[in-house]
Amino acid sequence: MIGCWPPDTMGLVKALLGPNASDATALAVLDRSAYLRTCALQTLNQSFSDDPEHPYRRAAAMLGSHYSDHIAGSIRPLSDDADLDTLGTVRSMRGRLGGTEVVFVSPTLEQLASLRQRVQEDPALAERLCIVSPSTMRTGLVEANEHLFYTSALQRLARRFPSGSAHLDLSFRIRFGVVLAIATILLASSLAIPIVQPVVLGFLSLILTVPSFFRFWAAGGYRPDARLKPKIELGDPDLPIYTILIPLRDEAHMVSQIAVAMRRLDYPAEKLDIIFVVESASPETIAEVQGQLHDQRFSLIVVPKGPPFTKPKALNYALPMARGVHVVVYDAEDVPEPSQLRRAASLFAEDSELECLQAELVIAPSSRGFVARMFAAEYAGHFGVLLPAISRARLPMPLGGTSNHFRTETLCQIGAWDAFNVTEDADLGIRMARLGLKVENVASITWEEAPETVSEWVRQRSRWMKGWMQTLIVHSAHPLSLARDLGWKGVFAFYIFVGGMVLSTAMHAIFLTTTLVLVLIGALTQGMPSPWVFAGLASLLVGYGGAAAISVVGLERLRRRGSVMAVVGLPIYWLLAALALTIAMRDLLVRPHHWAKTNHKGFPDGLLTDGIPLKPLPARIAIDGEYAD
Repeated sequence: MIGCWPPDTMGLVKALLGPNASDATALAVLDRSAYLRTCALQTLNQSFSDDPEHPYRRAAAMLGSHYSDHIAGSIRPLSDDADLDTLGTVRSMRGRLGGTEVVFVSPTLEQLASLRQRVQEDPALAERLCIVSPSTMRTGLVEANEHLFYTSALQRLARRFPSGSAHLDLSFRIRFGVVLAIATILLASSLAIPIVQPVVLGFLSLILTVPSFFRFWAAGGYRPDARLKPKIELGDPDLPIYTILIPLRDEAHMVSQIAVAMRRLDYPAEKLDIIFVVESASPETIAEVQGQLHDQRFSLIVVPKGPPFTKPKALNYALPMARGVHVVVYDAEDVPEPSQLRRAASLFAEDSELECLQAELVIAPSSRGFVARMFAAEYAGHFGVLLPAISRARLPMPLGGTSNHFRTETLCQIGAWDAFNVTEDADLGIRMARLGLKVENVASITWEEAPETVSEWVRQRSRWMKGWMQTLIVHSAHPLSLARDLGWKGVFAFYIFVGGMVLSTAMHAIFLTTTLVLVLIGALTQGMPSPWVFAGLASLLVGYGGAAAISVVGLERLRRRGSVMAVVGLPIYWLLAALALTIAMRDLLVRPHHWAKTNHKGFPDGLLTDGIPLKPLPARIAIDGEYAD
């Protein structure tokens, strides 16, 4: 039907465009919406980049009905048992305006044509209508039902899986027991008790060497094609609506960068649903986001102040308003490859069993300093080599905290994120494995920024380690159920990769210090160290070797320098991790849900990485009947 439209439809679009609209412009709008299989009103918004409310004001004027850009105080609150997950596509709500009962409507073009016909037949109907934009409808629904959204954000997971929440299964007694157990194991390994030390050291050596051997296997078996690529990428007409959630807190200076990164995405603007999710306690960030809302792709959801002050709570709060078939999370500093969403949507379309895709996180070369370089090497090995190997072995995959792509319906059904877990990503990955859901790695990169100071790195790593301990506690609460869900192979992998991240960090510090001290004492006394000293040294070397192997392979595949640093700097880097673990153990006891936020400074002005310009890619906008690329 492109290029051939009924006069009534053409006239309606011209009326919405304005009195001076040409036939060519109206035709371009209709042709583009038909090509993309989207609502023409969304395409119209592209013609009014400085005023996305324009078509809806024009629609209200044409009908002779009311118009509003703020309806929170006018619509009726939902009942406590309302299904919030259906609200993302709601287009009408009842309420009162100036003492009169009205229906607030955010119409499609077809619905608007029908309303115009009905108003012509019954002019009194116009007084009972109030036209609003989709953004106004979304904001109004959230603000009018703040308590309901907040309660759902906290309880969503517990309602679906009562034994799967870090809030319900994280009593002080259990937290204290876990910390005491870790401290006892480490103390026993450091004391020269003839009977105890061999047993403890043998156990700890297993914790360190098994994941290291797996890393050797991952490095040796690395395949460039380990991450998924679609056989054929979907064209614009076949792409579904995609929701992007961007949680922000005290990051006003990052809004411009992430907004530009989102505009660079190779995805039709009409099919992007980009939601900035900002804590109400961040007024400067809210103001910066509001300055971006002239772009119809963007919307803002403000999360009311209240504990726990975590990223997953904010994501859960916004999730019911997601319009997309798929949803992805990006952090403030993220700059995904422009093709990432198209590639992910194509893979989901090819495989109906695929439920989650993890993109590769790569640290930008602009990050400087020892900690940043080690962090970059760690990410290169973890996301580029280790996670694809875990997927290849069909083991439970602890997800990264960003660039996870989901089917929205499935994410809602499995309880979404745990609002009380400070590594909600790892927890969600394990839960998806327990539910038998397919998780893969997509061949696409998201550039990130590394912490550049020791204090920033330790804060971030302490939060991660606290979250890994939370995840261990939650999923270990019912061991038989865990074994039934994952199988013994999966259970072993869970404890090796998640539990091992905690114990191996502490064990490294103990082994390194005791080994060096005993070797020094032996050298001074001209005596031979005990066999257990050599066993500890061998475990250390295996641990270093596995971590270094995947980091070197990861850096080489990215054609990045730093392989020597990744090997030589490991002992110091892991000692810093032991410091972070100490803080994490303390925090697990006294403030288990505290979110130690990572501060970001953003990429250098005008650059993404490696000289790639950080500027908007030109959108395909209809101008006088032609598409400008």
